[in-house]
Amino acid sequence: MKILIVASNMVHIKNFHLPYIEKMKNLGHSVYIMANGEGADFQIPFEKSTLSFKNFRLSFKIRKIIKNNSFDAVFLHTSLAAFWTRLAMKGMKKRPTVVNTVHGYLFGNGCTKLHNFVYLSCERLLKKQTDSIIVMNNEDYKIATGNKLSLGDVYFINGMGVDFKKQSHISDFVNENGKNLTFVGEISKRKNQIILVKAMKYLPDEYTLTLVGDGDERGTIEKYIRKNNLEKRVQITGFTQKVYEYINKADIYVSASKIEGLPFNIMEAMYLKKPIIASRIKGHTDLLDEKCLFCPYRVEELVSLIKSTEIKEVFYEIDKYSKDSILDENVALYLSLVGDKKQQAVV
Repeated sequence: MKILIVASNMVHIKNFHLPYIEKMKNLGHSVYIMANGEGADFQIPFEKSTLSFKNFRLSFKIRKIIKNNSFDAVFLHTSLAAFWTRLAMKGMKKRPTVVNTVHGYLFGNGCTKLHNFVYLSCERLLKKQTDSIIVMNNEDYKIATGNKLSLGDVYFINGMGVDFKKQSHISDFVNENGKNLTFVGEISKRKNQIILVKAMKYLPDEYTLTLVGDGDERGTIEKYIRKNNLEKRVQITGFTQKVYEYINKADIYVSASKIEGLPFNIMEAMYLKKPIIASRIKGHTDLLDEKCLFCPYRVEELVSLIKSTEIKEVFYEIDKYSKDSILDENVALYLSLVGDKKQQAVV
């Protein structure tokens, strides 16, 4: 089969999908990548804004690529790319089988009614360009099935698989300098690091916070850090490949994200047996006990939970999320969803 894998950028492809591409190629399939960044077979410089006019113009290019290449299947990843790729195929008389992998709908519990209405309406608009949906948390499964957002079935998987072998070289770490809180992720409003920084104002001086990553909200957070004299207690690393080392140095792993799918960073902290405190949102509720969850808008609840959390090894059920456990099964699912639907006609 001739398969197109689509994502908004190559960083996402490299973080999640290279083993899938290699596996499909080894099975004899031709696999192509459409994304923004070096290594993509088809370069599409998506803008982050979902309703950007530039993305609208790019949709004509996407449509031309799909029509001219006779793909048997298009496997979609990331909400932005999934939206514009399906919109580009709207009205196409013959199109490939389309499987939309939802790493986390950008709507659901905790979002405003207007936000949910807009994004859910977008998904409903594109139902006829969505043959099957793959989700990885319970809330997204209920959203997809309850609103019938695809022509075919909705499938539940245990994520894309975490390569825990990458962490096998990590040695035991003991922090003798205090109580280190750590979060790994893009610094953004969605990841909500500002709540973690605000909590530092109310925690004793022995607590420190390490934010591993970079992003659009870094300037805003650094301004808050300076204004509240937290420079000695809050560190922002910028982009780094050494995320496992930073997670390993954490005494407590924390996340205040507003929206997730099934987050790798939480699973990596689970693998390293870290006590975890996380926001009460989809994805987190699938992985963690209620006792370590807090409302992502309540600083006082977060502070109380941090103070009461014992720093010790915690053992989690994590094997079912490993790449070795689910890669073959997930690849088989993707290929089975194409089946005999090649080049199906769309009414």
